[in-house]
Amino acid sequence: MSKSTIAAVCVLLFGSAMSWAQTNIYSKIDESVAVDNGASGGIGWGSCITCAGGAPTANGSISSSPFITSPSVDGASRDFYISGSPYTNGLWWYKVGTNDAASHFQMDVWLNVKSDTQSAQALEFDVFQFNKQITQFSTGSEFMFGTQCNYAAGLWDVWDSSKHKWVHTSTSCNRFKADTWYHITLSFHRTPGDNYEHYDSLMIAQFNRNGRIAGSHLYNWNLAFASSALPAGWGEDLGLQFQMDIASAGASMTEYVDGVTLRAW
Repeated sequence: MSKSTIAAVCVLLFGSAMSWAQTNIYSKIDESVAVDNGASGGIGWGSCITCAGGAPTANGSISSSPFITSPSVDGASRDFYISGSPYTNGLWWYKVGTNDAASHFQMDVWLNVKSDTQSAQALEFDVFQFNKQITQFSTGSEFMFGTQCNYAAGLWDVWDSSKHKWVHTSTSCNRFKADTWYHITLSFHRTPGDNYEHYDSLMIAQFNRNGRIAGSHLYNWNLAFASSALPAGWGEDLGLQFQMDIASAGASMTEYVDGVTLRAW
């Protein structure tokens, strides 16, 4: 896909959406080789199976590698791979460091999946802010803006942090087509005072093999839920994450992400 096509889409999506001078832009996250060391304010990638909420009997392996040349948008994508038993989940996160002042967030990612992802239960895309400057809870506040394309239900879901459960939206989510690039933009914000998490919008653009837009949709969710307490012992951080969930049959699955960017202001 040409860089001119990418630039045009970015202008379309972001040209008047925010004040750039006040925005922190964390770009090329997929190309980072930094590893999360678990420290408060740390920067880097981490992953797990046991923390990803799968079945108690889940058994599997996961991996991720940067600088994948094909498929890619800009010449260097990152893959996520999971192989496991039924209802095994794999989670990958990236921390960009502490940013407690930000209240608006935008996750921007190019996605390409292999045909084996048809065996998925869901594919997940999240932004998180672990904030100790907001003292509604003694341990700090956890803002987890979780979204997933729920293959089982055929709908996009959002995460209700206060009740620790997924909530269906009215937005359909068909399975992503294999070997096809999608440009996904998710927008969120939190409000002062009540500290609610707001799910603002989802935009998806699908591209054909010639790098041209085959279709695009903007969904305004306008949903809000209460935030939750930061678990004791957790540090402050801002970041994003991806998750792949295996459905009722054991499987191996691969997806690719490129141009992964987090904006916070």
